[in-house]
Amino acid sequence: MNTRVARRAYVDVGELQIHYRYAGAADKPVLLMLHQSPSHSAMYEPLIALLADSFHIVAPDNPGFGNSDPLPGQAHTVADYAAAIRGLVEALKLAPCYLFGHHAGAAIAVQLEHDYPGTARALALSGPPLLDAKAREALPAMATPFPAVDDGAHLLQMWQRIRNKDAGAPLPLSQRETLSALACGDAYHATYAAVAEQDFAGLLPAIACPTLVFAAGADPLLMGVAPTLALLPCGEAGALSGSERTYVCEKQAGDVAALLQDFFRRQED
Repeated sequence: MNTRVARRAYVDVGELQIHYRYAGAADKPVLLMLHQSPSHSAMYEPLIALLADSFHIVAPDNPGFGNSDPLPGQAHTVADYAAAIRGLVEALKLAPCYLFGHHAGAAIAVQLEHDYPGTARALALSGPPLLDAKAREALPAMATPFPAVDDGAHLLQMWQRIRNKDAGAPLPLSQRETLSALACGDAYHATYAAVAEQDFAGLLPAIACPTLVFAAGADPLLMGVAPTLALLPCGEAGALSGSERTYVCEKQAGDVAALLQDFFRRQED
C-alpha cells in the first residue's frame, strides 16, 4: 500500500504560515487530525491512507512543528495553539468537522471545542492527557532541551530520549521523531509545559458533542481514559487490542482507523 496519499499546502493564520496535509474528496465529511509532540502531521500518513476514501482529511502541523511557523514569544498555552488551529479551520472553512487528537493533539482538540463550540460535530481523543499533580510536575522535564555541543552529543541524547518512548518502534519512525524534536527547538518543551498547565479536567464538562475516548494498551495516558469519560456529557469508550505505546497511530493504524470510521459514521445516522 502506498501510504503517502496526502498532498501538502500552507494557509495564512494572522502572521503565521500553517502547513498541513490533506487528502480525500472535498465533498466528503471533514476530519481534522491534530498530532502529538514532538511529531508533526507526517505521523498521520498511515491513517490518512486508510481514511481518505471516507473523509476529506486535513492534518496541520501545530505551530512550531513540522513546517508551520512557531507562535510568537516564549511561553504559550494550549489555548494559544487552539486559537491558531481555529484560524486554519476558519480560513479553510472546515467547521463543523470531525475532530481527532492524539496526546498533545487531544489537549488541543478539547481546548478548541471548548473555546470555539461547534467546531466539532464529534470528537475523538487518543491518550487523553488528564494528568494528576505528579504527572503535571514531571511532564515538562521530559522535553527539556539538549543544548547543542561541538561533539554532537546532544543528537545522541535526543535519539535516546525518543527511542526510550518505544524501543520496539521501527528505526525510520524513531529517526523521523528525533529529527522533528531537534527541528522544533523550544516548541517541544513549550507544548509539554502548556499541556501540564492546562485544566483538561475542567474543560471536559462543557464538551457537548459526542466524544470517543481510547488509548493504546501500554500508553502511559491510558489511565486518563476512565476519568475523562466520567467528566464528558456524551463520552463513549473505544477499545484497542495489543500493547502499543506512543505510536499507535502508525503501528496500529488499521485498528485506529476502524475505530474512527465506525464512530464518526454513526454520527451521520
